Amino acid sequence: MARAQTTPQLLNSVTMGSAKIEMRAYGSTGAYTDLGLASGIEFTETITPAEIKADNASPITVDLQEHSATVKFDMLEQDLAKIYALRGGSGGLDTYATQAAEAVTVTNEPHTLTGTQMVALDYANGDGSEVGSIVVTDASSNAAVRNTDYVIATGADGKTYIGRVAASTVISTGEGVLVDYSYTPLANKSLSSGGKSTIGYLEVKLTNLKNISGTNKAKTITVYKVQVQTGLDYKFPAGDSTDPLSCPVELKGYNDATRTAGDQLYKTVDEQGV
Repeated sequence: MARAQTTPQLLNSVTMGSAKIEMRAYGSTGAYTDLGLASGIEFTETITPAEIKADNASPITVDLQEHSATVKFDMLEQDLAKIYALRGGSGGLDTYATQAAEAVTVTNEPHTLTGTQMVALDYANGDGSEVGSIVVTDASSNAAVRNTDYVIATGADGKTYIGRVAASTVISTGEGVLVDYSYTPLANKSLSSGGKSTIGYLEVKLTNLKNISGTNKAKTITVYKVQVQTGLDYKFPAGDSTDPLSCPVELKGYNDATRTAGDQLYKTVDEQGV
């Protein structure tokens, strides 16, 4: 029988499971973009002391030769828009474009509007803009008026959202409405590369969630200034394989001299091990 040599000291500090990977432009305070499904997620800090080596004494550490961080993962969702952003976006190596398909008309799409909560429409424009030709009627087929009875907004996810105006006399809270609109999906996305020599920087964040006493608690690692280190590397699996096509990604983090010393490379925040 195994002999226990200790007992748990801070059990919730034990991390279980993988992490969500998010990114945003370097220096941005806006919303992060979720990179979706990935495997083999790694964060590695590299500390390399600089030494003076004398012939007649032991080496003396005088400074740091390198202090950097690396985030690695295999990207499973091949979203060209996100790959474009990872490689620097408009300030990077590539050119990204989309081609629109034919517009599609949606009739009598049902939604329930409670309070002033925003609800996403079922379909979205491929370019993330607001859908067109919006018409809203209540459960009794009464026409509702935009900005009087309901409001429309586009989210960071590219979807169009509808919400009830609190003072509406047409739409009651909790009432079902019918929405007509038209949307234009994408026919394709394209990424082309070659001829550019600069790569932009990103901020990347890893988040692990653990449910503690019914509440999700996060452990995050944010690397402030990263740059992609790898090109596209597709190794297509065999025809009878159940493994998806993946693309390895390596992001190297550098010190951000615009930040305070001691907080220039990364920050980890732990809500779990407290």
